[in-house]
Amino acid sequence: MRATMPGMMLPRRSALATLALAGAGLLATRPARAGTLEVLVLGANGQPVPDAVVQLRRAAGIQPVMRADTAVIVQKDIRFDPFVTVVPLGGMVRFVNRDRFDHHVRSMPGGPLSTVPPVKEFEFRLGPARGGVEPSAEIRMDAPGHISIGCHLHGSMRGHILVTTSPWHAVTDASGRAVLDGPVGPSELRLWHPEQLLEQPVQQVTVGAGRSNAEARLNFNPPRRRPPRPQGGDPADPYRY
Repeated sequence: MRATMPGMMLPRRSALATLALAGAGLLATRPARAGTLEVLVLGANGQPVPDAVVQLRRAAGIQPVMRADTAVIVQKDIRFDPFVTVVPLGGMVRFVNRDRFDHHVRSMPGGPLSTVPPVKEFEFRLGPARGGVEPSAEIRMDAPGHISIGCHLHGSMRGHILVTTSPWHAVTDASGRAVLDGPVGPSELRLWHPEQLLEQPVQQVTVGAGRSNAEARLNFNPPRRRPPRPQGGDPADPYRY
């Protein structure tokens, strides 16, 4: 094979081939077109389900690289807000205490029977919010799966983190609806709920260039989450909140 010396011009055919390869590389790395998908999640009884995680996975092709975003979970009025947080694999979670008393945050076993170990274990204490200062701590989520969270000082506090390998995800609101952006074309729709015992069936959906709609159903009926306790009372007695 003939070597090309520095400063020598490439033959026309070689130059065209090089440009073609470069163009192909640009096309291969160009982000897929995105559309908007609204999903209504129902329980086995046909009732809307809040706090369900909706994820999309491309039916074929290379999965895109995810951004390592930072999610924020606030401790306020003796509860975690939001109740369910989705974090991309490798992302960070920042816990922020806005209560006027301490919280002792820790990972816990999850599932309806509290028998599923968390994919990451951690435990730390956050002091009270005073003088406009809100104590915080950050944890990197480096393993995919579910982490149930609680407070060692306030047994009524519960929350959930799902570490996902999908860049397209959302959590259903009180009406059971989730809106997310996804790649145009066929995708797999996957559901997850913190109270599930079994994996949820995978559903095939097609995301349009504009706005698309889909309906998905869990294979069980999740229990309704209790509404937040009213504010005020003694911080040492969580049942007054």
